[in-house]
Amino acid sequence: MRRILSVVAALSTVACVDLPAGWEDAKRVSDFTQADCDGSPYDSDVPDVTVTATADAGAVTVSAEPLDFRCAQDVEGFWKASGGAVDLLVQPIDMNPRAVAGCDCLYRIDATIESPEAESVTVWRRWDNLNDGNDPVKEGEATVTAP
Repeated sequence: MRRILSVVAALSTVACVDLPAGWEDAKRVSDFTQADCDGSPYDSDVPDVTVTATADAGAVTVSAEPLDFRCAQDVEGFWKASGGAVDLLVQPIDMNPRAVAGCDCLYRIDATIESPEAESVTVWRRWDNLNDGNDPVKEGEATVTAP
């Protein structure tokens, strides 16, 4: 009985993922890291987002920085592929937070995606649902290179 409840709980967690239109069939990135906050998006010298993508052994490792999210907000990644193009969506784990920090931070994310035929990667960012107009925003793209 306990095992059945665990399976039901796991399935309901997956089913409750808040993804935007067009991303319903996206897969969660299982190998995803978010670096500690490294600066404020309100500084005058914030660089444009840089995306790199490297192919290795049937997977693509993607890095993107700086991505703007709330301070102390954990994010996750979802990906979908069409032909040789891979789209990576980065969004908060909790899309409906009860309380939020009164500041924003710049983060670096790294994701490994099992997509052996990837030729290019586009990174999209989405904030939590406390923002109006919360459609994904294209942050950058990269051609996949060999190591």
